[in-house]
Amino acid sequence: MQKYITKESKTRLLLLAALFFSCLFIFRQYLFGDSVLVFDDVGGDTWQQYTMYYADIVNHLRAGNFSFWDFTNGIGSSLFTMLQVDPSLILICLIGVALGPAHMLYYLVVLQILKILAAGWIFYWFLSEFGYSRQARFLASFAYGLNGYLLVWGQHYQFGMVVIYLPLIFLFEEKFIRGKKGRALFPVTLFLSGIYSVYLSYMTLIGAGLYLIFRLVMVVEDFETGVRKFFSGCAQMVLGIGMSLGVFLPMAANIMNSSRVSTGSGGILSLLKKCFKPYDFDYYNSLLIRPFSTNLQNLQVLGDTKYEGYKNYYEDPVLFCSALAVIFLVQFVLVFWKSNAKKRVKGAVYGAVVLILVIMLLPLGGIVFNAFTIPPTYRFTYILMAVFLLAFAWMWDYLQAGGRISIIGLAVVEILMLQAYMAGYEDSVFLAYRENAVILAVTGTVMVLSVLILGFCRKKRLRKVASGCLMVMLAVNVISEGGITYTDRICLKKTDTPAEQMEAQTGIFEEKLQSEDTEIEAGAVFYRPQTYYRELYSQDVQNALEYLRETDSEFYRVEKDYSSGTISMDSLAQNYRGISTYNSVMNGNIKEFVKTCYPEFCYLDRNRYTFWQMADDNVFGAFMGVRYLMSKNPELDSSKYELIGQFGEIYLYQNKEEGNVARFYENTISERSLKKLCKKDVRENNREKLLSNAIAVDGGEDISDIRELASVSEEQKNSSVTLNAPEKDSHVTGTVDAKTDGYVMCMIPCEKGWTVTVDGEKTEVLHGDIGFLAFKVAKGEHQIELTYQVPGMKYGIAAGGVCWILYLGIVFFSGYRKKRRFAGK
Repeated sequence: MQKYITKESKTRLLLLAALFFSCLFIFRQYLFGDSVLVFDDVGGDTWQQYTMYYADIVNHLRAGNFSFWDFTNGIGSSLFTMLQVDPSLILICLIGVALGPAHMLYYLVVLQILKILAAGWIFYWFLSEFGYSRQARFLASFAYGLNGYLLVWGQHYQFGMVVIYLPLIFLFEEKFIRGKKGRALFPVTLFLSGIYSVYLSYMTLIGAGLYLIFRLVMVVEDFETGVRKFFSGCAQMVLGIGMSLGVFLPMAANIMNSSRVSTGSGGILSLLKKCFKPYDFDYYNSLLIRPFSTNLQNLQVLGDTKYEGYKNYYEDPVLFCSALAVIFLVQFVLVFWKSNAKKRVKGAVYGAVVLILVIMLLPLGGIVFNAFTIPPTYRFTYILMAVFLLAFAWMWDYLQAGGRISIIGLAVVEILMLQAYMAGYEDSVFLAYRENAVILAVTGTVMVLSVLILGFCRKKRLRKVASGCLMVMLAVNVISEGGITYTDRICLKKTDTPAEQMEAQTGIFEEKLQSEDTEIEAGAVFYRPQTYYRELYSQDVQNALEYLRETDSEFYRVEKDYSSGTISMDSLAQNYRGISTYNSVMNGNIKEFVKTCYPEFCYLDRNRYTFWQMADDNVFGAFMGVRYLMSKNPELDSSKYELIGQFGEIYLYQNKEEGNVARFYENTISERSLKKLCKKDVRENNREKLLSNAIAVDGGEDISDIRELASVSEEQKNSSVTLNAPEKDSHVTGTVDAKTDGYVMCMIPCEKGWTVTVDGEKTEVLHGDIGFLAFKVAKGEHQIELTYQVPGMKYGIAAGGVCWILYLGIVFFSGYRKKRRFAGK
């Protein structure tokens, strides 16, 4: 047994142990305390969106009615977009299915720790392809496992996996470049990335392509061999993405159908100007500070304190992977040209340095990595982490071998570092943040002195002490920074405030909110009583919904006039069909309708729709299909809502306006007319009449004045459309009783993937009122059927299957040829 326990395996186990025990400290309040890794501050997407998505998937799986379309997410959304094939997401959903959606949230911290362990272990595996010492690989991998990107963007759950997939791709790409055993798995790693996330895979592919170019320049001496290898590598990447097309293609189609993709206006020249126009000063200030810590400019809004960076805590460049990495990176750039490396290697290294400077100093990088859309983003910085820590490992071995360093470089880093930490100390409201700034300043300064000793001292004992100091300071540096990333956050608690303590806890919260002490006032939010589980998993709500299911078999929508567990996503956790949502990849047609007709439906921005803030407008609710309203108010306006029952503290009302999810129209107007007559100054006077009298469709009548709108005929009034409550949201059936030729409009987003049949005959899907699914019907009674299939999935699966066959054929043929060659010898 002893012979299998090598020094290499011991180092890897030690790395996992070091990362594990570091995580126990960093996540102590989430593992052993009452906090859950769900945030209601700058990381509010976790509370308001992601955990609701997971609850939605779990609810559908537990109910046995899972489909790729979901009417519990706003007006309706493709559930496929939530299903990134992420091992951690699959695991958390399985936990939810077994234990319930509320309990699965407790395990989010466990998944984050597993990602940290996996990232460090895989990065060590990647570094093993080079000639670095075990010590260098250990330290660089430890820093990578606790890098700022994983600890910050990992709070958004699915972003964390990209930090694991990147070194995995680089590992097998390196094996491919060197022609080593395991190179055949290079396309498989790209397949895994492709089925995980289109958005992040796009950025990773750029990184992999650049890595291929620079490494080929370094490794391959013959130009023709290098070119051949380059095109072969590109083919491998295309093949890998091709193998993932069953997921990649429909995901890409969905993103392109949303309003997320926007290149702005002005053409190529305008785009180029934006690529090379320098940023504002605030960006460069953040760019100098963020490599030393992600937490020196605070966390957006707590009390009166605001984030002082360029954009916000997440969106500014995330570059921290220890202060030592900054020191080493600067030294690497200054001393590598003196090394014994070949000229082409030095050329490639400094070419990469120039490229990194360009993409970080100018919007070009943020725009290219954001698929040439405006504004630029800096989410691609996870790629730089791997590059920085490659230089880190090289510098460690260089110093251990007695390499000289640049005192000027050390001095510049020390000055910038102390300025950053002093600014962070002064800006911090909370004591923990000030303490972290001091710890980072002390460890960073000790690192500078230790590097100085290693660069100029030749006494072995002193050098060992300096090396030991570097290791200890590195650990303290990254653990302290990692810990503060999760400290003093407004997060979900594992237990609600007991009902009998609500009054007392509310008093404490309000008292602290009025404090003259800035830190106490800012921290008052941590004492705000929590009712999350009672509100979100209310049995009263479920009883009301069960009553509706038993008494109304039609397709209807339910809404609330209050906000409870989330701002706009309660329906996903409580499993009812509403219209409120928070969706950053919202259907672009729906966004355009809301912008045109009901901009007040938006809350904070165009990605959040909330009915509770405008529940008084029951006409709008009826137009959207809201037939029932849940309220805590026993005395709503009886001219708008009729009370039909009470379920504990929930009062259930029916809309007095006819709330149908589908309706019939004879009159038509053009979309241009709808937009013109719903301009800001006349919108409120016109929209109700426009939307109730006519449907806006392509080829509809152009009118310039509301008085030109045709009155509703008796045939239109007497026509009806009834949709049945769907067992699965991707399949809706119903009937139409049309007294004349006309149009049916369903309050379903007009999105690729929907097909409509009338009496078994497929009919053309049209845009109704800019954003909704519509189609023509002739006079008479009809059976209709609406079916959703993920666009591109069939073709993607077929194309992906072909690519897999091609890949397996190549692997089999290569193995067969290799076996023949050995047999010949």
